[in-house]
Amino acid sequence: MIRVLKAGISSIQDSGRVGFRAIGVPLSGVMDAHSAGLANQLVGNTSATAVIEFTAMGPTLLFESDTLIAITGASFGLILNDEVKPINTLVQVKVGDILKCTSPKNGWRGYLAVQGGFDSQVVLGSKSMYQGITEKGRIDKGDILRIGGTSEIIIVDNESINPLDFDSKIIQVFKGPEYGFLDEKTKENLEKASFKIHQNSNRMATQIDGLGEVKFKDILTVSVQPGTVQLTPSGKLLILMKDAQTTGGYPRILQLTNKALNILAQKRPNEAVTFKIAGN
Repeated sequence: MIRVLKAGISSIQDSGRVGFRAIGVPLSGVMDAHSAGLANQLVGNTSATAVIEFTAMGPTLLFESDTLIAITGASFGLILNDEVKPINTLVQVKVGDILKCTSPKNGWRGYLAVQGGFDSQVVLGSKSMYQGITEKGRIDKGDILRIGGTSEIIIVDNESINPLDFDSKIIQVFKGPEYGFLDEKTKENLEKASFKIHQNSNRMATQIDGLGEVKFKDILTVSVQPGTVQLTPSGKLLILMKDAQTTGGYPRILQLTNKALNILAQKRPNEAVTFKIAGN
């Protein structure tokens, strides 16, 4: 078991609720699937195994059983008892050990995998926390996190671990279904301008300002998915993330690649990004 002494901004997430979007259920799941997959790889779990995802502020955890963990993603400082530990490597913990995660130097989200995963509530085939679907939307101070059964230890050569290069400012995209609604000037601005991540960005959507007022045709409510870039009349871009709604009424002008979605999940508020349209 793991006792949460400080929660930071954290939740249990796995690969998400696949197959329920037709009834309005968000996908949810880890925001940076690449980093979460590396953490699970290090401890011998499958890539879909639930992990702790934490944003900006990492948790402080008391381990009440011996286990193996790995932390990946943003460059959070890790202190196990009084010893500094590296990210992207397998770490052995003992009963009574306390792990502290300090603020990251770069990146925004971290992932903690434990051997065997977490034995937590399953709703619609997923352990991903989402307020209104699971009993809780996030981890709180004082929570007890139960660990699942042990998994076979796979010795991983650290040279085979390839962390995501989320220092890149380039966000790869495809043209969306309503890209043709845009005038030539707006299209040019989309590819040449540098945009800043808005402070209000979260697991539902990353907000970006900067295009200015835009006129376009009205559309009926249509299906959307994580990575869809919606354009509002005020010129705000809404990039839908893992907890996003399943339908929307704004034009879908771009669609992020899976890799770009992982990279965007690691961008801090006020960090600059540029769009690169595939094929252009």
